[in-house]
Amino acid sequence: DDARVRPSIDRGGVRGANGRGMERKGGGKTRLDELTVMTRPELSRNVAQSWIAQGKVLVDGQPVTKAGTKFKPSVKIEVIAEQPKYVCRAGLKLEKALEYFGVDVSGLTALDSGLSTGGFTDCLLQGGARKVYGVDVGYGQVAEKIRQDERVVIMERTNLRYVTQLPDVVDIVTLDLSFISVLKVLPAICKILKPGGTMLVLIKPQFEARRSQIGSKGVVRDASVHAEVIQNVIEGAKTFGFDYVAHTTSPIKGAKEGNTEFLAHFKLSEDGPPKEILEATTDRDEDA
Repeated sequence: DDARVRPSIDRGGVRGANGRGMERKGGGKTRLDELTVMTRPELSRNVAQSWIAQGKVLVDGQPVTKAGTKFKPSVKIEVIAEQPKYVCRAGLKLEKALEYFGVDVSGLTALDSGLSTGGFTDCLLQGGARKVYGVDVGYGQVAEKIRQDERVVIMERTNLRYVTQLPDVVDIVTLDLSFISVLKVLPAICKILKPGGTMLVLIKPQFEARRSQIGSKGVVRDASVHAEVIQNVIEGAKTFGFDYVAHTTSPIKGAKEGNTEFLAHFKLSEDGPPKEILEATTDRDEDA
């Protein structure tokens, strides 16, 4: 799809953003995936490793298919591949949500939880977001392009459930969570998101369904379970003052085993979360 990717060819020695060669002290050798990212800092390491495995990265004119192979930084790196629109494919999921739901993020302050490599955040930035708080319980996964963007505040090793406030008013929240139900983070989100604000959720049945409903290799194939999971999220969100707007199927299945996932659009009530919910979450914060 020409709208999503563009041909890209890089030739020449490894250079940093200032155009100078990237040399390590003592002339030490560096992994090929690291050299590739040095050449193309907008790429994630995962993308670089994928291209290397496919033989799309040449070292002094020869394909090398092992990302861990080490070379001196003075070698000529040539990348011949289609450049993804976003640092990872998750960006395409959020792109569909923004287009399908008609959400314009230009000039908005966003909270993106489940940051990982930064696909959702990349999509928000390309959509014109003013600022993005990127939250993730993990560490060291964020693509260099995202890490270097001054509009991004990266909050690694951070569990959104325990985030009670941010320096800015948040206009929109995006969720791409794994190994936890989205319902678990709503007590925090309803206090962080401004009244009337937007919440876009990637609903992953494999993390919302009951264990008995999950098939082999963690895949949920039953459409009735999909419907039940979506309804549970809608009803659960309503408890915290979120009005359901619409949902659609994600354009890309989940990684590895390929679960069907869903994108859902919610708006926080103009009155904010119910008073009893706000008081309950505040009490829990004080107890903690």
